[in-house]
Amino acid sequence: MTQAAIGRREAQPLHQLSGADGWEGLEAMFAPQPGRPVKNQPADEVALLLAGLAREPRGRQLIEWLMDITFRQPFRATGKTLEETALLAATRQGIEGVGEVILHALAHGEDVLQKREQGQDA
Repeated sequence: MTQAAIGRREAQPLHQLSGADGWEGLEAMFAPQPGRPVKNQPADEVALLLAGLAREPRGRQLIEWLMDITFRQPFRATGKTLEETALLAATRQGIEGVGEVILHALAHGEDVLQKREQGQDA
């Protein structure tokens, strides 16, 4: 019989996982963070290009397709084991993260575009 090279790990106490806040602090780590700045926000020119695409019919089709392959896919995260299910869910989270960044960039581009249009009209 062989034994694992690394011994069994003991669970880390909850107060060390989440700081001094206990369970509430741990739940807060996983809670949605509205208004939090999105990482990897593109430059204004890239966001403007995306906003311009969204205003054109063919560009809108491209953006709709991107949403189809990110957010609109059916959620299938039931694996044979708990670990496989967790990996499938994490994979899906990564896929949806791409869609989230695209939508934030599109919104940023629309904001910049509207500000430029208002500046030209004034």
